Amino acid sequence: MNRIKSMMIVLLTVVAAGCSDTDTDKQEACSLQAEGQYIDNGNEKISFDKYSGYWSLDGKTHEQILAEGGTELTCTIMGDDQFSGTLFTQQEITQRFAIIENISGTIEEEELYFNYTDDEWGNSGTLHIQFLSDSIYVEAWSDKKEDSDYGISGSFELIREKESLTEDTAADQKDNSLNEEDELIRAINERSGYYKASAYYTEIVDYWENIREVRDISNVTDPLFETDKKYYTEEELKNEPMLVIHLAKNEIYARHGYIFQDKDLQNYFMGCIWYNPTYAATDFPDDIFNKYEKANLKILAQLDTY
Repeated sequence: MNRIKSMMIVLLTVVAAGCSDTDTDKQEACSLQAEGQYIDNGNEKISFDKYSGYWSLDGKTHEQILAEGGTELTCTIMGDDQFSGTLFTQQEITQRFAIIENISGTIEEEELYFNYTDDEWGNSGTLHIQFLSDSIYVEAWSDKKEDSDYGISGSFELIREKESLTEDTAADQKDNSLNEEDELIRAINERSGYYKASAYYTEIVDYWENIREVRDISNVTDPLFETDKKYYTEEELKNEPMLVIHLAKNEIYARHGYIFQDKDLQNYFMGCIWYNPTYAATDFPDDIFNKYEKANLKILAQLDTY
């Protein structure tokens, strides 16, 4: 699937009058522009903000990557050429995942180089990211540690993640899909490894079963509190176990896709099927919380001594 494409020169504008019959080079440039191969920009600065968003192998959604394995690049472009993002990969069979966070730099001549020091498996290396006309090509040159079982390496050609299915595709998938209950159980099973790997697993399961007296799948399908929909008081929360207060505080961030550097927090929320890791810490929007979340976060932060 990983196809190596030639770099395409992206420039901004060609003045049509500049293409004369006697200027072979300009004629060729205008011909290529008409065919959509590249655009001559003269001295104007190129803007790469159109690349902001989510890119993955085969356009898979994040949910599909978690279920089937794959690679995803989250891009944020500021000021035309200032890149920040996160590269995420996951294996289908083992469900092992690797993340390179806080990728940043200036895009120059349609490419970016970034040296990373950890992919969650102790490996370091260099990323080479190329911005093509309708895809992003990523090469990961990894200095893999001898005792590392996994990591990010190789090359990936990524396209925009699919937002919706065509009618034909949706119909085909509907004919072949499992019912909703089976899909839910499958999602829970796929993420159970993360949940059990968290240091909080035993305590939080005991809390759901013996304090809340909930013995179904609510612990991984529902958040601990509805902190995005209602105001909580200190009186309502202060008697909760300290771990629950700690998780409830971080749950406000997790609801919006915050990617945690703490492995226990990340594993815990990865085990919750409502969680969709989206933003590295440096990319997390400052204004993303609603009025309920802001008020509840203030109380929980004061109570959190975990």
